[in-house]
Amino acid sequence: MESWEGRFFVTFTTVLEEKSFSRAADKLRYAQSTVTAHIRHLETTSGKKLFHRLPRGVEPTENGLRLAPYAYEFIRLGQSLQDAFADTGAPSGIVRLAALESFTVSHMPPFLTAFLQQFTKVKLRFAPGLKNDIIANVVNHQADAGILPMDPGRDDLHFTPLLEEKLMLVCSPALRERIERQGWGSLSDTAFISFGEQCIYHAYGRDVMQAAKVVLGDQLSFSSVELIKQTVSCGIGIAFVPESNVRTEIADGTLLPLPYDRQLTMTHGVITRKGREPNSAAQAFLQQLTDYFKKQ
Repeated sequence: MESWEGRFFVTFTTVLEEKSFSRAADKLRYAQSTVTAHIRHLETTSGKKLFHRLPRGVEPTENGLRLAPYAYEFIRLGQSLQDAFADTGAPSGIVRLAALESFTVSHMPPFLTAFLQQFTKVKLRFAPGLKNDIIANVVNHQADAGILPMDPGRDDLHFTPLLEEKLMLVCSPALRERIERQGWGSLSDTAFISFGEQCIYHAYGRDVMQAAKVVLGDQLSFSSVELIKQTVSCGIGIAFVPESNVRTEIADGTLLPLPYDRQLTMTHGVITRKGREPNSAAQAFLQQLTDYFKKQ
C-alpha cells in the first residue's frame, strides 16, 4: 500500500476507459512509457495481471475489474480532500455520469449547456450504456450518478425521480398503411428494431407484441437512437421508443404511431450509491439536475 500513489490509479482508470495505453497517454499528456510503467508498477506490487494486451488495445483482466471500483473510490476521495482544502467556494472537479443515449439526446443538452456555463471548473465525463451497464458503473464507483428509465429497486442505490415519459410504437407511413389494410399479421416480414435485448424498451415492446399475438419476422439491434429512427422510417421495421425521441419525426410525418392496447410510461430518475458522499462538483450537478427537471 505504501508504494501505491494516486497518479497510478488515475493512469489505471484512464487505460480502463480508453482501452488503450497510447490513447491513455495522449489523454493524460504522458509519454506512453510512463503509462506502461504505472501499470507495470501496479501489477508488480499487487502480484496480479491487470490488463490483457491485445493487437489493438487492452481489456481488463478479472483482477483489473476487481481493482476498478477501489481505484475510482481512491480518486474520488482524493478529489473530495482537494475540495475540502480549496480556497474557493466554487465547485470543481470531474462528474462522471452514466445514462441512456436516448434520454441524454432528448432531454439533457439544454441542461448541460447551462450547467457547464455556470460551473466553469466542473468537467463532465459521460458514459452511455444500457440499464445494467449504468447500474454497474454507479455501484462500482465508475460513475458518480446514473440516469435510468425506472427505479432499479436495489438496497445499495438511491433513486430520485426526474421525469415521466410515454413510450410509443412507431413505424413508417407505408408500413402503417399496410397494417391498416391487412392487419397485424402482415408484419411477418418486418423487423422489431431496438437497442438490443438488454434494453428496457426492447423488453416492453416485446411484451406488447406478445400480448397482441403479433409475430415479427426479424430482430435488429442498433446502438444509436438516430440509426433506429432512420431504419424505421425506411420501412424495415417497427420500434418501441420514448415519445421525446420521435416527436419531431411524428410532427413532420416521417414516422407514425401505432396504437396498442395499454399505454406504458416510464419514470426516469437519477441513481446514486448509498453511503457515498459526492464531491463538490457532483453535489452541484445533482442539485442542478433535480431542480431543472422540477421546472419542466
